Order: sequence, then C-alpha cells, then structure tokens
Amino acid sequence: MQIQFLYGTETGTAEMLCEDMAAAVPTGYEAKVADMDDVDATGLNKEDFHIFVCSTFGSGDLPTTAEAFFETLQNEKPDLAGLKFAVFGLGDRTFGETFNQGSERLMNELTACKAELVGERGLYDASGADMPEDVGVPWVEGVVSALREKVS
Repeated sequence: MQIQFLYGTETGTAEMLCEDMAAAVPTGYEAKVADMDDVDATGLNKEDFHIFVCSTFGSGDLPTTAEAFFETLQNEKPDLAGLKFAVFGLGDRTFGETFNQGSERLMNELTACKAELVGERGLYDASGADMPEDVGVPWVEGVVSALREKVS
C-alpha cells in the first residue's frame, strides 16, 4: 500500500515533518510526500492512504499551500467515499481558540466529502518544548498500526 503524505505550510515545517514521518513508515509501505498545492483534490487515489499534515495560519486559516485544495473540497464536494485518511495539525496553543484550527477545518471538509478518518487527529503545539518530529513520528506509527488493523 502507498501512503501519500500531503502538506500545507507557510514556513516549511509541515513539509519537513512529512519527510520525517515518511522515513518512519514501516517496511511494506511506500511513502510519498507532496505539497497540497500540487495535488488535485478531485483526483485523489482511493487505493492510497492519505496523511494530511497542515499548519494553521492567521486566525485559524489554512496555509497558502493548502488553500486551493481546501477550496476545491468546499466548492466541488468530490465524492471521496472509500478514501481513508489521517490528519496531523501544527499550531501554537498561545493562539487560544484558533489552535490547530486549520487542520480541523481540513479534516471536517474531507469527512464532509465522505472520506473516512483513521485514528485521532494528531496535534502539535509549537509553544511547547517538543520538536514536531518528537510528536509527529510516534503519532504516524500509531496511525499506520490502526490502518493495518482496519485493512486486515
């Protein structure tokens, strides 16, 4: 099975985290990394497992590189039934109500298009002491384990 990591970022942190997560994918899975800006939301391969890594920008918005992807989901409502995905959000808890809201909005739009969420949404807090990979890599290992159980 192929695992497609798709990131939305302003500063590059989500891209770097995707690279770290892809390197942690166990043997038996092929991992690929792409910018959401380079992917057509209506053409997602339902045979692949998708992991979305998305930062939050401004007042709970999605980052620039995820805007077109998100708008396509909102406006075209592609039928994503059969597509399995997971979401990991990058945010800063000091922003209170908008903490990790970008990833939440993306997750909600994907499920509105009938895609199936696997596992819990992962959350990273930039105001904490951990590095993104310290939180993201164990999270992705758990998601892949949950995926194995769903597929078998």
